[in-house]
Amino acid sequence: MKILFIASEVEGLVKTGGLADVAYALPKELQRLGHDVRIVMPAYRSLNDIWMQWPKRQFSTKISYFNTETVDARYGEHEDLPIIAIDHPASFDRNGIYDDGHDAFYDNPYRFTVMTKAALDWCKLENWQPDIVHANDWQSSLAGFFLQEHYRHDPFFSATRSVLSIHNGAYQMHCDPKWLAQVGIDQRFYNPSDFEDNGHLNMLKGALGFADGVTTVSPGYAAELTTPIGGHGIDFKFRNLHRPIVGILNGCDYDQWNPETDPWLLAQFATPDDGGKARCKLGLQREMGLSIDAKVPLLATICRLVDQKGITYLIPVFKELMANHNCQVAMLGSGDPLLVAQLEQIQAEFPDRFRFVNGYDAGLSHRIEAGSDAFLMPSIFEPCGLNQIYSLRYGTVPLVREVGGLQDSVCRLSKSERNLKSATGFMFSELSEAALLEEVLRMLNVYQHKQTQWKALQRNGMAKRFSWKKSACQYQEFYRLLLDAPRAEHPLAI
Repeated sequence: MKILFIASEVEGLVKTGGLADVAYALPKELQRLGHDVRIVMPAYRSLNDIWMQWPKRQFSTKISYFNTETVDARYGEHEDLPIIAIDHPASFDRNGIYDDGHDAFYDNPYRFTVMTKAALDWCKLENWQPDIVHANDWQSSLAGFFLQEHYRHDPFFSATRSVLSIHNGAYQMHCDPKWLAQVGIDQRFYNPSDFEDNGHLNMLKGALGFADGVTTVSPGYAAELTTPIGGHGIDFKFRNLHRPIVGILNGCDYDQWNPETDPWLLAQFATPDDGGKARCKLGLQREMGLSIDAKVPLLATICRLVDQKGITYLIPVFKELMANHNCQVAMLGSGDPLLVAQLEQIQAEFPDRFRFVNGYDAGLSHRIEAGSDAFLMPSIFEPCGLNQIYSLRYGTVPLVREVGGLQDSVCRLSKSERNLKSATGFMFSELSEAALLEEVLRMLNVYQHKQTQWKALQRNGMAKRFSWKKSACQYQEFYRLLLDAPRAEHPLAI
């Protein structure tokens, strides 16, 4: 198959979140399966040193009746993956990807529409007919709309099918309806069933109705999106798609996350008790300024400091643990300044037991995964999550909330502990400080008094594998299903 993969970020080039991981790893595995994959992304200023060296081809892309843009397609490769970088200075020659460090760029709806429409026009320019156009999140979500509306009668795309993957349904691009005409959406589609959302243009909501198939990054999140609690305000759209949303669990790049070969670690290890993990723990305590103690339970968290990650529930639990229980915490993250201040206050009160690094450090993230005993991930919602998967591989027992991809990747230890042969971690359901604290204390009890059970959880987790090959095979089958079926027909498309 010929697969056009449109994404606003790609791991190894530019990254702000999990979309970048997928936009690199999934095309790579599809390529290994024998498919012809091309990735289209913006030519951001931050990548000038790379794409300015690439050959280019200039062409015009008609965004709407009012706007035609001249762009350059820059041709290059990223680790053997063909990349087409859309060079449009008015959109992408600026500091920042989605914002200037404080506020989102006001013209984001138009910037990423240029990327998306240019991706489709590039196919025609090169006479490269895609079987599948795979869009990702709101930034490229209009690809399916354009195929149904702008190219509906174009024989070049008559056999092409569109996929829209949701990596985080909370980000939908609500904007002023003035952008309708600018991005090529006819006024007839500005209605409550399509792009209108409480007086605003909602790009993701409207685009869902035009994709031939919609996927998301875990079966659990796919189910949640169809519910009023988990659907981010557009659950009715997810319940009424052309065909049901499909959840395919993200894989893990074990070339990067493998404790047996990880170059970031003080010591590599293959099992939880071969001595390597113990050395990593002592090294992490030393690096972060914690008291050196091999026996004290060391808990970890790595995340963006946003409400989604459950930090407002975690901070009171940290305070209780520091005040009344014997454990340590190592935390890495950045985000909300108010949350940063609260975490720094805990560190000031308990400097030898609680350490927080404000920012992101790739090497430190690996050492935290390797050196900690347990990993806390109490997300309010979590489309897939990767740190719990990394934790499993590194023998760091995860404690997660029963949501999204967390429930798909962690097998909870039952209260009776009769499932010890398969259990890999701890899990709680109720979204409250009390429920989180109760499960943390249960976990600490197992660590401190039931080391046989704890070692079993570690070994079970380290044996788990979530491969991108498996995920890519599932996408491959979904693509074939769409190609064998008629194109989705929106009732207002003409």
